[in-house]
Amino acid sequence: MLNVKTRHHLLQRIFWNPVGARFARAFIRFSRKFDVVVRNYSLNGETNGERWLLTLMDPAPTVIDVGFHDGASTAEMLKARPQGKVIGFDPSRFAAGRYAADFAQESRVTFVNQGLAAEPGELEFHDYENMCNSLAPRKELPGEVPTTYKVPITTLDTWCAENGVDHVNLMKIDAEGYDLYVLEGAKALLEAQKIDMFMFEFASGWTASKRFLWEVDEYFAPLPYKLYHLFNGFLTPLTYNVERDSCTTRYAMYVGVSDQRMARGDIPVRDYGL
Repeated sequence: MLNVKTRHHLLQRIFWNPVGARFARAFIRFSRKFDVVVRNYSLNGETNGERWLLTLMDPAPTVIDVGFHDGASTAEMLKARPQGKVIGFDPSRFAAGRYAADFAQESRVTFVNQGLAAEPGELEFHDYENMCNSLAPRKELPGEVPTTYKVPITTLDTWCAENGVDHVNLMKIDAEGYDLYVLEGAKALLEAQKIDMFMFEFASGWTASKRFLWEVDEYFAPLPYKLYHLFNGFLTPLTYNVERDSCTTRYAMYVGVSDQRMARGDIPVRDYGL
Protein backbone atom coordinates (compact mmCIF):
# COMPACT_ATOMS: atom_id res chain seq x y z
CA MET A 1 0.00 0.00 0.00
CA LEU A 2 1.45 3.33 -1.05
CA ASN A 3 1.83 5.98 1.62
CA VAL A 4 0.46 9.51 1.24
CA LYS A 5 3.73 11.05 0.09
CA THR A 6 4.25 8.43 -2.60
CA ARG A 7 0.67 8.69 -3.86
CA HIS A 8 0.95 12.48 -4.11
CA HIS A 9 4.23 12.34 -6.00
CA LEU A 10 2.83 9.72 -8.36
CA LEU A 11 -0.25 11.79 -9.17
CA GLN A 12 1.92 14.86 -9.70
CA ARG A 13 4.06 13.00 -12.23
CA ILE A 14 0.96 11.72 -14.02
CA PHE A 15 -0.80 15.06 -14.33
CA TRP A 16 1.96 17.69 -14.20
CA ASN A 17 2.83 17.29 -17.89
CA PRO A 18 1.15 18.37 -21.16
CA VAL A 19 -0.75 15.11 -21.72
CA GLY A 20 -1.86 14.75 -18.11
CA ALA A 21 -2.87 18.41 -17.95
CA ARG A 22 -5.27 17.93 -20.88
CA PHE A 23 -6.89 15.01 -19.07
CA ALA A 24 -7.07 17.04 -15.85
CA ARG A 25 -8.80 19.94 -17.63
CA ALA A 26 -11.36 17.54 -19.12
CA PHE A 27 -11.99 16.04 -15.69
CA ILE A 28 -12.43 19.51 -14.16
CA ARG A 29 -14.96 20.46 -16.86
CA PHE A 30 -16.90 17.27 -16.14
CA SER A 31 -16.72 17.93 -12.39
CA ARG A 32 -18.13 21.43 -12.84
CA LYS A 33 -21.01 20.14 -14.96
CA PHE A 34 -21.65 17.42 -12.38
CA ASP A 35 -21.87 20.06 -9.64
CA VAL A 36 -24.32 22.14 -11.67
CA VAL A 37 -26.55 19.41 -13.08
CA VAL A 38 -26.48 16.66 -10.43
CA ARG A 39 -25.54 18.43 -7.21
CA ASN A 40 -27.77 21.35 -8.33
CA TYR A 41 -25.40 24.21 -7.65
CA SER A 42 -27.32 26.04 -10.32
CA LEU A 43 -29.29 29.24 -10.88
CA ASN A 44 -31.07 27.92 -13.98
CA GLY A 45 -34.70 28.41 -13.05
CA GLU A 46 -35.87 26.10 -15.82
CA THR A 47 -34.13 23.05 -14.36
CA ASN A 48 -33.01 23.70 -10.77
CA GLY A 49 -36.44 23.38 -9.13
CA GLU A 50 -37.62 27.00 -9.04
CA ARG A 51 -40.56 26.21 -11.34
CA TRP A 52 -41.39 23.09 -9.33
CA LEU A 53 -41.46 25.05 -6.07
CA LEU A 54 -44.28 27.19 -7.48
CA THR A 55 -46.46 24.08 -7.71
CA LEU A 56 -46.40 23.86 -3.90
CA MET A 57 -48.26 27.16 -3.53
CA ASP A 58 -51.91 27.30 -2.46
CA PRO A 59 -54.53 27.76 -5.23
CA ALA A 60 -54.88 31.52 -4.61
CA PRO A 61 -51.63 32.51 -2.88
CA THR A 62 -50.15 35.80 -1.82
CA VAL A 63 -46.62 35.82 -3.20
CA ILE A 64 -43.79 38.29 -2.63
CA ASP A 65 -41.20 38.83 -5.35
CA VAL A 66 -38.17 40.60 -3.87
CA GLY A 67 -36.00 41.70 -6.78
CA PHE A 68 -38.80 42.26 -9.29
CA HIS A 69 -36.37 43.44 -12.00
CA ASP A 70 -38.11 42.73 -15.35
CA GLY A 71 -41.07 40.87 -13.84
CA ALA A 72 -40.06 37.46 -15.24
CA SER A 73 -40.46 35.71 -11.89
CA THR A 74 -43.78 37.43 -11.26
CA ALA A 75 -45.03 36.25 -14.66
CA GLU A 76 -44.04 32.66 -13.81
CA MET A 77 -45.81 32.91 -10.45
CA LEU A 78 -49.04 34.07 -12.08
CA LYS A 79 -48.73 31.41 -14.74
CA ALA A 80 -48.46 28.75 -12.04
CA ARG A 81 -51.31 30.22 -9.96
CA PRO A 82 -53.62 32.44 -12.05
CA GLN A 83 -55.76 33.19 -8.98
CA GLY A 84 -52.81 34.44 -6.98
CA LYS A 85 -51.55 37.92 -6.34
CA VAL A 86 -47.95 39.07 -6.37
CA ILE A 87 -46.33 41.93 -4.48
CA GLY A 88 -43.08 42.93 -6.16
CA PHE A 89 -40.33 44.94 -4.44
CA ASP A 90 -37.50 46.59 -6.33
CA PRO A 91 -35.87 50.02 -5.80
CA SER A 92 -34.44 50.32 -9.32
CA ARG A 93 -35.61 52.70 -12.00
CA PHE A 94 -35.41 49.89 -14.52
CA ALA A 95 -37.87 47.74 -12.56
CA ALA A 96 -40.27 50.66 -12.19
CA GLY A 97 -40.17 51.14 -15.96
CA ARG A 98 -40.81 47.48 -16.69
CA TYR A 99 -43.70 47.38 -14.26
CA ALA A 100 -45.24 50.45 -15.90
CA ALA A 101 -44.81 48.97 -19.37
CA ASP A 102 -45.86 45.37 -18.71
CA PHE A 103 -47.87 45.10 -15.49
CA ALA A 104 -49.51 48.44 -14.71
CA GLN A 105 -52.89 47.17 -15.93
CA GLU A 106 -52.50 43.81 -14.14
CA SER A 107 -54.71 43.91 -11.04
CA ARG A 108 -53.01 40.86 -9.58
CA VAL A 109 -49.65 42.65 -9.29
CA THR A 110 -48.68 45.31 -6.75
CA PHE A 111 -45.33 46.98 -7.31
CA VAL A 112 -43.36 48.70 -4.55
CA ASN A 113 -40.48 50.83 -5.80
CA GLN A 114 -38.53 50.44 -2.56
CA GLY A 115 -35.76 48.25 -1.26
CA LEU A 116 -36.12 45.81 1.62
CA ALA A 117 -33.56 45.48 4.39
CA ALA A 118 -33.24 44.95 8.14
CA GLU A 119 -33.89 48.60 8.97
CA PRO A 120 -35.91 51.34 7.23
CA GLY A 121 -34.20 54.41 5.83
CA GLU A 122 -32.35 55.34 2.67
CA LEU A 123 -29.43 53.62 0.93
CA GLU A 124 -27.26 54.09 -2.13
CA PHE A 125 -28.35 51.89 -5.04
CA HIS A 126 -25.84 50.67 -7.63
CA ASP A 127 -27.58 50.31 -10.98
CA TYR A 128 -25.55 48.31 -13.50
CA GLU A 129 -28.47 48.24 -15.95
CA ASN A 130 -28.49 44.45 -15.76
CA MET A 131 -29.49 41.71 -13.34
CA CYS A 132 -26.61 42.59 -10.99
CA ASN A 133 -28.20 45.81 -9.68
CA SER A 134 -27.52 45.94 -5.97
CA LEU A 135 -27.52 47.89 -2.74
CA ALA A 136 -23.83 46.95 -2.52
CA PRO A 137 -21.13 47.79 -5.12
CA ARG A 138 -20.17 44.69 -7.11
CA LYS A 139 -16.41 44.23 -6.94
CA GLU A 140 -16.49 41.14 -9.16
CA LEU A 141 -17.66 43.16 -12.19
CA PRO A 142 -14.43 44.77 -13.45
CA GLY A 143 -15.02 47.62 -15.84
CA GLU A 144 -18.70 47.95 -14.99
CA VAL A 145 -19.49 51.47 -13.79
CA PRO A 146 -22.94 51.73 -12.24
CA THR A 147 -25.27 54.67 -12.00
CA THR A 148 -25.83 55.35 -8.31
CA TYR A 149 -28.79 57.00 -6.65
CA LYS A 150 -30.50 57.08 -3.28
CA VAL A 151 -33.47 54.76 -2.78
CA PRO A 152 -36.01 54.42 0.04
CA ILE A 153 -35.76 51.33 2.23
CA THR A 154 -38.43 49.65 4.32
CA THR A 155 -38.71 46.33 6.14
CA LEU A 156 -41.08 43.55 5.18
CA ASP A 157 -42.53 43.54 8.70
CA THR A 158 -43.35 47.24 8.45
CA TRP A 159 -44.77 47.13 4.93
CA CYS A 160 -46.98 44.10 5.60
CA ALA A 161 -48.29 45.58 8.85
CA GLU A 162 -49.11 48.89 7.17
CA ASN A 163 -50.77 47.23 4.17
CA GLY A 164 -52.73 44.46 5.86
CA VAL A 165 -50.72 41.50 4.55
CA ASP A 166 -51.11 38.83 7.22
CA HIS A 167 -49.97 35.72 5.37
CA VAL A 168 -47.47 35.01 2.60
CA ASN A 169 -47.53 31.68 0.82
CA LEU A 170 -44.16 32.06 -0.92
CA MET A 171 -41.46 34.72 -0.92
CA LYS A 172 -38.79 34.69 -3.62
CA ILE A 173 -35.70 36.75 -2.78
CA ASP A 174 -33.15 37.75 -5.40
CA ALA A 175 -31.60 40.81 -3.79
CA GLU A 176 -28.06 40.32 -5.13
CA GLY A 177 -26.52 39.58 -1.77
CA TYR A 178 -28.96 41.56 0.39
CA ASP A 179 -31.14 38.48 0.87
CA LEU A 180 -30.32 37.98 4.54
CA TYR A 181 -31.01 41.65 5.26
CA VAL A 182 -34.46 41.14 3.74
CA LEU A 183 -35.08 38.14 6.01
CA GLU A 184 -33.81 40.06 9.05
CA GLY A 185 -36.42 42.70 8.30
CA ALA A 186 -39.13 40.02 8.36
CA LYS A 187 -38.38 38.76 11.88
CA ALA A 188 -41.91 39.24 13.25
CA LEU A 189 -43.51 37.51 10.26
CA LEU A 190 -41.09 34.62 10.56
CA GLU A 191 -41.53 34.20 14.31
CA ALA A 192 -45.29 33.92 13.74
CA GLN A 193 -44.79 31.56 10.76
CA LYS A 194 -46.74 33.93 8.54
CA ILE A 195 -44.44 33.13 5.62
CA ASP A 196 -44.98 29.52 4.55
CA MET A 197 -41.93 29.25 2.31
CA PHE A 198 -39.14 31.48 1.10
CA MET A 199 -36.48 30.97 -1.53
CA PHE A 200 -33.26 32.94 -1.86
CA GLU A 201 -30.39 33.04 -4.32
CA PHE A 202 -26.91 32.42 -2.96
CA ALA A 203 -24.46 33.79 -5.52
CA SER A 204 -21.62 36.25 -6.04
CA GLY A 205 -23.61 39.25 -4.78
CA TRP A 206 -23.11 37.95 -1.27
CA THR A 207 -19.42 38.83 -1.48
CA ALA A 208 -20.36 42.45 -2.15
CA SER A 209 -22.61 42.64 0.90
CA LYS A 210 -20.09 40.69 3.02
CA ARG A 211 -22.68 38.21 4.28
CA PHE A 212 -22.31 34.45 4.62
CA LEU A 213 -24.42 31.32 4.54
CA TRP A 214 -23.41 30.48 8.10
CA GLU A 215 -25.21 33.65 9.19
CA VAL A 216 -28.41 32.38 7.61
CA ASP A 217 -27.96 29.06 9.41
CA GLU A 218 -27.48 30.82 12.76
CA TYR A 219 -30.31 33.30 12.18
CA PHE A 220 -32.84 30.53 11.63
CA ALA A 221 -31.62 28.21 14.40
CA PRO A 222 -34.12 29.60 16.99
CA LEU A 223 -36.92 30.20 14.45
CA PRO A 224 -39.65 27.68 13.52
CA TYR A 225 -38.18 27.02 10.08
CA LYS A 226 -35.95 24.43 8.43
CA LEU A 227 -33.52 25.28 5.65
CA TYR A 228 -33.11 23.22 2.49
CA HIS A 229 -31.13 23.08 -0.73
CA LEU A 230 -33.59 23.26 -3.62
CA PHE A 231 -33.64 20.41 -6.13
CA ASN A 232 -35.96 19.79 -9.06
CA GLY A 233 -38.82 17.89 -7.43
CA PHE A 234 -37.64 17.72 -3.83
CA LEU A 235 -35.76 19.51 -1.06
CA THR A 236 -32.70 18.22 0.74
CA PRO A 237 -31.85 19.37 4.29
CA LEU A 238 -29.20 22.07 4.49
CA THR A 239 -26.39 20.95 6.76
CA TYR A 240 -23.93 23.81 6.89
CA ASN A 241 -20.27 23.32 6.13
CA VAL A 242 -17.75 25.91 5.04
CA GLU A 243 -17.56 24.56 1.47
CA ARG A 244 -21.16 25.66 0.92
CA ASP A 245 -20.14 29.24 1.71
CA SER A 246 -18.35 29.56 -1.63
CA CYS A 247 -20.97 31.73 -3.31
CA THR A 248 -18.82 32.34 -6.38
CA THR A 249 -18.30 28.68 -7.33
CA ARG A 250 -21.19 26.92 -5.58
CA TYR A 251 -24.08 29.27 -6.18
CA ALA A 252 -27.42 27.71 -5.38
CA MET A 253 -31.04 28.25 -4.48
CA TYR A 254 -31.94 27.64 -0.85
CA VAL A 255 -35.42 27.32 0.63
CA GLY A 256 -36.87 27.85 4.09
CA VAL A 257 -40.11 26.14 5.09
CA SER A 258 -42.08 26.88 8.24
CA ASP A 259 -42.76 24.00 10.61
CA GLN A 260 -46.50 24.52 10.12
CA ARG A 261 -46.23 24.34 6.33
CA MET A 262 -43.98 21.28 6.40
CA ALA A 263 -46.45 19.52 8.72
CA ARG A 264 -48.94 19.36 5.86
CA GLY A 265 -46.82 16.52 4.50
CA ASP A 266 -46.91 17.36 0.79
CA ILE A 267 -43.32 18.54 0.32
CA PRO A 268 -40.89 15.76 -0.66
CA VAL A 269 -37.66 15.80 1.32
CA ARG A 270 -34.73 13.54 0.41
CA ASP A 271 -31.26 13.48 1.90
CA TYR A 272 -28.90 12.09 -0.72
CA GLY A 273 -25.84 13.70 0.80
CA LEU A 274 -25.22 15.69 -2.38
